[in-house]
Amino acid sequence: MAGLTNSPGLQGKRALVTGAGRGIGAATARLLAAQGCQVGIHYRIDRAAAEGVQAACPNSALFAADLSIPGSAAPLMDAFIDWAGGIDILVNNAGGVPPAAGAVRTLNLDSPVGLIEAAWRHFEAQRGGAVVNVSSTVAGRAASARLAPYSMAKSGLEQATRNFALAGASRGIRVNAVRPGLTDTDLNRWEDDPDRSKYAARVARVPMVRAALPEEIAAAIVFLASGLASYTTGTILTLAGGE
Repeated sequence: MAGLTNSPGLQGKRALVTGAGRGIGAATARLLAAQGCQVGIHYRIDRAAAEGVQAACPNSALFAADLSIPGSAAPLMDAFIDWAGGIDILVNNAGGVPPAAGAVRTLNLDSPVGLIEAAWRHFEAQRGGAVVNVSSTVAGRAASARLAPYSMAKSGLEQATRNFALAGASRGIRVNAVRPGLTDTDLNRWEDDPDRSKYAARVARVPMVRAALPEEIAAAIVFLASGLASYTTGTILTLAGGE
């Protein structure tokens, strides 16, 4: 991540990162803070983990919200705006597979869209802003029955990325997404895989023969949020080790 030192356009920016208590979100919050951003660290229930991230992020604050519940996006954005005084960067990282299909859609599609909509008037007023959505390689391909609602929601998030990018292009608002493949996070520690043999088999199918580190995905997110990507919008960037 040395190449991101002093990335243009990040010093003093106000950034909200959802799902920032661990994994990709935590790595993104830390890297944005290291670039001089004022960072809102969103988490759902694990405040202790979020506090650990906050300790590494000067000029940051914690925001709790369950984004799998309809209507939770706007209050989260309001709380962040009240604290930061505005918003320049939104990273829609929170995601997962709750038991109910409706909650999967709310968490992975409806809430990210709601957060973009809540930030949009602020972006328009200041003639600029950057959104980075976190999708998944399951988007746009066949998936298991267990992941069908998740893959459909992530596919919808990618289409929303393109639609918002088109709407914001003439207004200085950039909207992009990353599409991570297998990443070494808690989401890939499966209850039915106590010895991690299934995980090892999955890793073996990656051409680079390893999972991504959260920090590697975070580096791409921060790149897309920065001035280094000033002419990039509507892009879905796949980060999957060659898959």
